[in-house]
Parts: sequence; structure tokens; C-alpha cells
Amino acid sequence: MSRGRLSSSFWGLPAYIEVMAQASHTPPPIGPVIAYYDAQCPICVAEMSRYARHGEDKIKLVDANGPDLPPDVDRASALAAMHVRHPDGRVITGWSAFITIWDHLPGWGWLASLTRPAVIRLPLDWIYRRLAPYRPRRTCQNGQCSLD
Repeated sequence: MSRGRLSSSFWGLPAYIEVMAQASHTPPPIGPVIAYYDAQCPICVAEMSRYARHGEDKIKLVDANGPDLPPDVDRASALAAMHVRHPDGRVITGWSAFITIWDHLPGWGWLASLTRPAVIRLPLDWIYRRLAPYRPRRTCQNGQCSLD
């Protein structure tokens, strides 16, 4: 090895990253993901609208405030943190739900890959779950809506 330059095989990082990416990510099954989100949150609506531009063959949006929640998705939990139904039927929550969405949308896979490793994903999930309760929400009464 030349002085001042460490080979990647010495550190093993590229090989490790490649192995971890392959081990922790399988190609998504065919079919859309279903995102259960808070449609009373303007930030959430803006983000989900951006994803929805890719079409219902990629992502379907369900308001967690509405009547269309399946029995295995708890309303309070879905309003506290993002919930996504994977095409294989699993319900995924928190930051991993975002990763699942990004895996299914063209042009977003890089963000899923970047935030998938546990050393990145776990702190982001912790931060997300602590900040999500403070997001703005609309409250409507008698046809008048305001932000809380």
C-alpha cells in the first residue's frame, strides 16, 4: 500500500456497504404501497401530493382521519407516525415507511438507499417520532378551518 493512501480493501467499506445494501433490501413486489397519513397536516399533504404525482400504480393515499382505515391500522398510531402498507401486506411505520415509499417511486431510490442503514435510519426515526406530534394541523368547525 502506498504511503498516505489507504486502499478500500483495507477498510472494507465499499464491500461492507454493498453487502449491507443487498442484505437489507429486496426488490419491491409489484403493486402500489398504501400510505396512511394525516390529511389535516399541511406538511403531510404537500409531501404526499408530491409522491402521488407518480400515479396510483405506485402509491395510494388514505387519510388516517377518515373511515377507510383497515382493522390492522390503529388510527391514533397512524396519526402519530406515518404508516405504509407494503405490497406484500406488511404494515411499516415511522422512518421505514418513508423508505418503503421512496423504494417504490422512480427517482427516489437514492434517498431510500441513503437512509436505510441502521446507523442513519434509527436516529432519523427517533427524531421523526419526537417531532411529528408538533406538526401543524388544520381544525375545521362550521366550514371554517384554521391551523393549530
